[in-house]
Amino acid sequence: MQRNTELWSMWLGLLLVAALLAPAAVPAAQDPESAYEMQRERLCRDLNLSPERSKEFKGVEDKFRQSRNDIVDRMQENEAELEKALAAPQPEEEKIKQLVDAITADHGKLLDSFRTQRQEEMALLTPVQQGQFIICLRKWHTEVREKYQKK
Repeated sequence: MQRNTELWSMWLGLLLVAALLAPAAVPAAQDPESAYEMQRERLCRDLNLSPERSKEFKGVEDKFRQSRNDIVDRMQENEAELEKALAAPQPEEEKIKQLVDAITADHGKLLDSFRTQRQEEMALLTPVQQGQFIICLRKWHTEVREKYQKK
């Protein structure tokens, strides 16, 4: 039971980190894709990016999106298998270990993808824009944190 709690805690922590690293919030009342696109447009405007640089900047996130979706799908499948394995009358430790290792490795891959994305985004910006980007992200993180504290 302790191990299951630790896995859920790690998964929730990973999701929180992923949300904090993501460049845009998605208002719940709107279609997530259109809301996300609006946020990306606003960020490009706030950073005063040229149309060409804006396209490059948005392309960085697009480049990582599918691989992250694949990682999350794989993690969910492995977590479902893990729950089944843990629910067995006599859980197979080797199978559980393999699943835990796979899920943990995917957590690392997911975090690495956000880290690499951020590095590529920053490389496209001037030092002033990098500073503005960090401040925009901090403001967004504050908005998200306050939103969830109200619930």
